[in-house]
Amino acid sequence: MRDELLKAIHNDAFPEGRLPPEAELATQIGVSRTTIRAALQSLAEDGIVSRRRRHGTVVNRHVLRSSMGLNRLVSFRSLIEQSGHVPSVDPQVHRAQGAEDDAAEALGLEPGAPCLMVKRLLRAGGEPVIHITDTVALDRLPELGAIVDADSTFEFLAANGVGVVDHVRAELVPRVADAASPRELDIARGTPYLELRETLFTREHDRIAFSRIAVDDTLVRFSLVRRDI
Repeated sequence: MRDELLKAIHNDAFPEGRLPPEAELATQIGVSRTTIRAALQSLAEDGIVSRRRRHGTVVNRHVLRSSMGLNRLVSFRSLIEQSGHVPSVDPQVHRAQGAEDDAAEALGLEPGAPCLMVKRLLRAGGEPVIHITDTVALDRLPELGAIVDADSTFEFLAANGVGVVDHVRAELVPRVADAASPRELDIARGTPYLELRETLFTREHDRIAFSRIAVDDTLVRFSLVRRDI
């Protein structure tokens, strides 16, 4: 049933990307409401739809447009722990500057628009393993002196009133270390590493942040679960 609904979503079977109520959808397809509820919950867990009481079920078009969806089910700290290392996070560093081209495009801003760049370094057993650079439009944030530090991007956005992240569109980019990047990770020049470029959305599909994440995948590995669709 999940795959049938997913195919229907990809085929634009639902006007304006909004699915009918569970009871109506169950009648249309000819299955029980329990079966429909389980299928919708599975799609919601994968970020393909968002479900809210009294608002119904809405398709996350941003996720569908990705060539491959990445569902990060755990925090980076948990990922480091699951890899057998003790996680830690260096103190957050942030500064105001103009948006770089990729961040501006992801957030729908003009290049050079006033933004806050937030940097944090995660370690695995004391070794630098993940470096995150977040970009947030300044007009979404409080005064610079009132910025609240946080150990994760999601926590930072919530703590500073930017918004609660509902889903993320992620692009995985294989990179090779050079003299300029990633300076924060202890990777020799010429060594492959993984870069994630994430656009973060609210339930209302509002783009609230862009993250560029460099990962030393000799210490932490990502896995992707695929289904036959």
